[in-house]
Amino acid sequence: MRASAGFRVPAHAVTTRNLGAAYPLIAEAGLGQRGVLVGHDLLGGSFVYDPFELYREGVVSNPNMIVFGQIGRGKSALLKTYLWRQAVFGRRAWVVDPKGEYASLARLWGVRPVALRPGGPVRLNPLDPVRGEEAAEPGEPDRRQSELLASLASACLSRPLRPRERVAVDLALASARGVRRVPTIPDVVEALLDPAADAAARIRTDASRLLEDGRDVALELRRLVHGDLRGMFDGETTTGLDLSGPLVVLDLSALYASPALGVLMACATAWLQAALSRDRGSARGSFLVVDEAWAILANDSISESR
Repeated sequence: MRASAGFRVPAHAVTTRNLGAAYPLIAEAGLGQRGVLVGHDLLGGSFVYDPFELYREGVVSNPNMIVFGQIGRGKSALLKTYLWRQAVFGRRAWVVDPKGEYASLARLWGVRPVALRPGGPVRLNPLDPVRGEEAAEPGEPDRRQSELLASLASACLSRPLRPRERVAVDLALASARGVRRVPTIPDVVEALLDPAADAAARIRTDASRLLEDGRDVALELRRLVHGDLRGMFDGETTTGLDLSGPLVVLDLSALYASPALGVLMACATAWLQAALSRDRGSARGSFLVVDEAWAILANDSISESR
């Protein structure tokens, strides 16, 4: 920086924290003013973030969001207030809640969380179809369902599936879809433990060999049907669930301490995604929130399929 008569002013070092004071007329442009006010940035400007508006304007190419930070920094408080403010714009929220923290928000919205627990009265079928899958050919495996089953089995086995195990899953799913339009996990387990001769013939083997190929997978998935995780994802979706409210909460707090939490959250998220895809009232935008997502991301087999 130069002064008059060629006098040189010594250079001054400044951090970005104080840069706003050094150049007070400079401010960050922000992301626009349409949407929910989140707070104020370090320069004092309003920080507004709405993924739907930004996606519509082409500012972002993917509307997904992630919130992370240290314990006690207000992540959950931010999410709850953000969803509550979005209600002003007619937006809805679907939440996987592994700690039971969204009950108070549900009361504000006048809804009750869907509580899942082993042996409880509510069952969800993670193999429920998404919109458009109803037209799939009967007797053929569905790619999304196949990937979900393979991911769950791989997570339970703590290893990737072998080629013959993955094929056994596909054939079992195809057999189950041939019997029931919307198969359930028990249907797939039964097909793995009692493979049909025509299914074995499709890969030039016999039923006994196909049984051995899929036995380990069947025994792990059987845990969701007859083991300690039964009574939540082991049948058709319970009829009469009210999904019409502005907030849908799946409460998994009864299993928060379970080492299988990631598997259970994957099942819950798969069901919510399918239900949300079929929801005709979400034209104005809905949020799918997976709280404590580390439980899913900690398992490579599950996180790669989400």
